Amino acid sequence: MASIRVPAQGRYPVVRSASAGCAAALLCVAIVWPLAASAQAAPWRTLSNEGGILLEARRIPGERFDELRVSTSVKVSPDAVADFLLGKYLDAKNKSIRRSFLQRSPEVAVWSDVLSAPVAADRCYSMRFEREALAGGAIRVKFASLDGAEAKPPADCIALRSRGEWLMTPTAAGTRLVYASLTDIGGNTPAFVVKGTLSSAAVSSVRKVVAGSAGLALPRGLED
Repeated sequence: MASIRVPAQGRYPVVRSASAGCAAALLCVAIVWPLAASAQAAPWRTLSNEGGILLEARRIPGERFDELRVSTSVKVSPDAVADFLLGKYLDAKNKSIRRSFLQRSPEVAVWSDVLSAPVAADRCYSMRFEREALAGGAIRVKFASLDGAEAKPPADCIALRSRGEWLMTPTAAGTRLVYASLTDIGGNTPAFVVKGTLSSAAVSSVRKVVAGSAGLALPRGLED
């Protein structure tokens, strides 16, 4: 998975309300970052359109960071893309991430990550992927941060939050793939400082899924 490089800053404690038994009750935990109402969002604006990958962004009222949307096509079925997302995509090794799975199935995956950077505070987050069949053979994999998924989170780790979806729609040539995400890295780093990093990470994630779901080697430079 693509790493988010965070500029150096001080460490701040993360306030969590998890109890020691929270992992057992994980399926009952609500998503802590509800989807913003689309009527309130600004129009999408194009950031780049290269190599068949369209990157767009829009402002969400009340959020520090832009919501990102990446669109492309892949020559495999929606099922193949979804299988990759809930399988090898999550299993990919990353030298910057320590991952612990709390639940795993072909339909749902829940895990906790600690994202480390050499000169920045660690980021901690727990995520849930959930697969949903839609009309016409389309598939959606929704993801969102969870509150209190870790019984013992690192005391000096900054909470990162993210939500969004992977939408796979069948086409005559394979699948139209649209990835949308809104990520807040936490801490006090100004949004403009990491704007380019978040955009690059989103595009890199899509490039990985395009290559990996088709059984191809990852493009050079996307191993981490």
